[in-house]
Amino acid sequence: MATPKPNNKQLEAYTYLKSDDVNVLFYGGAAGGGKSWLGCEWLMRNSYYLPNTRWFIGRNNLSDTRESVLITFKKVANAWGFNKYKYSENKIVFDNGSEIVFLDLSFYPMKDPLFERFGSKEFTGGWIEEAGEVHFLAFDVLKSRIGRHLNKELNLKSKILITANPKKNWLYTTFYKKWRENKLQDNYKFIAALYTDNPHLTKDYESNLSDIKDKTTRERLKNGNWEYNDDPDSLCTYRDIIAIFQNDHNDSGNRYITIDAARFGSDKAILFVWDDWIVIDYKVFAKSATTDIQNQIKVFRDKYKIKKQDCVCDEDGLGGGIVDNSQIEGFTNNAKAFPIKGKTENYKNLQSQCGFGLADKINDGELWIKCEMPEQYKEEITEELEQLKTFQVDNERQLAILPKKEIKQNIGRSPDWRDVLLMRYYFEVRPKKKRFRINA
Repeated sequence: MATPKPNNKQLEAYTYLKSDDVNVLFYGGAAGGGKSWLGCEWLMRNSYYLPNTRWFIGRNNLSDTRESVLITFKKVANAWGFNKYKYSENKIVFDNGSEIVFLDLSFYPMKDPLFERFGSKEFTGGWIEEAGEVHFLAFDVLKSRIGRHLNKELNLKSKILITANPKKNWLYTTFYKKWRENKLQDNYKFIAALYTDNPHLTKDYESNLSDIKDKTTRERLKNGNWEYNDDPDSLCTYRDIIAIFQNDHNDSGNRYITIDAARFGSDKAILFVWDDWIVIDYKVFAKSATTDIQNQIKVFRDKYKIKKQDCVCDEDGLGGGIVDNSQIEGFTNNAKAFPIKGKTENYKNLQSQCGFGLADKINDGELWIKCEMPEQYKEEITEELEQLKTFQVDNERQLAILPKKEIKQNIGRSPDWRDVLLMRYYFEVRPKKKRFRINA
């Protein structure tokens, strides 16, 4: 059998993949670093030398796996002179009984929000390719499905290989940022691989990367830059957004509740309890009736001693009934922005006014989500706040934020977390109620 020579970064990767101390290796960086070759070669070697083992390759959808990974796998197999396998029914089957299963890692928020379809599967190990397109929860669930097929019999540690280009999502916070700060947990490793590390590329590969017109894409794919420039329309930097889970400042005692109620056709409602600009408690209803939300409002009000006038709920959809029944404030997205003394900003509507205000609070480091929440929620919040962007200015020169319709097209869901966050700014701009004193 032929023995193609790996580059130095791939050799480093193999060292970690063989180590009993490493469970997860993230091999990431620029295009051309040999990520796909490494993944295919590692799984092919494992399957060949470990009969009857079961591995997976997962991408954001099956068609990408078949069209991309399978092509590379065939190239690797040809380079090794290996032909004792066949592809059938979304898996590669080896003559010795081993198999590599292709997984669809698409996020289906309506029919499978918790990736329960993987609950009964058992694997020896596996590879998540182009992980920047994959939801964190898919990775989190698959960690529990490896090490379950012949690992004990073979005295084999469970392993997941992750490959991807730079992406400011869970890959950044879970791996790159902690690696940069020397805080990466012991059983996780990160290798930054660039196209310059791969001696097998064609001579024109660098020039092709240099010709990429979009600066952000060029920084990511050519230079492997994780700190690539944010979208110029974004109201907050990524670094400021992820800081909302890490800030540390004192409570004020001024408490509020914001509620994003489930809309018609939607299945999620969110309540946040605030101490000034600190989120101290929350509740998410995967499916809810108005009575569920109303009862939870009462629970939070009683627990934190919050007045009705310091609670606000989005009045769209089911929210109107909640506002009436709970006798709390109502938030209408398309209502006129409140006039602010000494300021001349011309906002398209109340939602835009509160969106810009929320961005200021994030950029100034005043927002802190103090309460504990799953990594999945943090990722969703971060993704939605990255959609906090300016939108086309109309003829009246009004400031507007990216509307929900556009956001749904970008991320595949309604920005419910963003909405429950921006409603907190309502209490900053609503008119102050006058207090009257009755003389005795």
